[in-house]
Amino acid sequence: MKRMKNLKKLASALAVTGGLLLMNGGCADKALPQSRVGSISESYTGTVTMVEPVKVHGDGTVTSILGMAAGGAAGSRFGGGEGKALLTMTGAMLGAVAGEKADVRDAQRITVRFDSGKTITTVLPIDANNPYRFKPGDRVTVYITGGRVTEIR
Repeated sequence: MKRMKNLKKLASALAVTGGLLLMNGGCADKALPQSRVGSISESYTGTVTMVEPVKVHGDGTVTSILGMAAGGAAGSRFGGGEGKALLTMTGAMLGAVAGEKADVRDAQRITVRFDSGKTITTVLPIDANNPYRFKPGDRVTVYITGGRVTEIR
């Protein structure tokens, strides 16, 4: 009976942990950061000449904190006395590591030759704000704000 109760607690803790990690996924609407309001962007048209899939690592701060909280909460549901404290600390540490590892996103290194003849290469994550997957030969418009490529479509 006690074993079944502990399994239910573990399942509940894992569900909370999974929910917290999924909340970090973002929304499907095209959301621009506040810093883009009133900024001036330049746009250039050109042709994609090369695309390479890459991974982009975030700083992991938010996902580490969420993972640490969820792991600590999960660990605190088990044991008693010093064992409970040890499980809580272990859960928090494992959650922080898992949270940091979760902050890796798919991206693409894209080289574009503008109609003017100038060529640029940039890396953009593939996410709700930039869902496009490019291939050589695609005609695109590149948006540059403050010296940084902010979007290609």
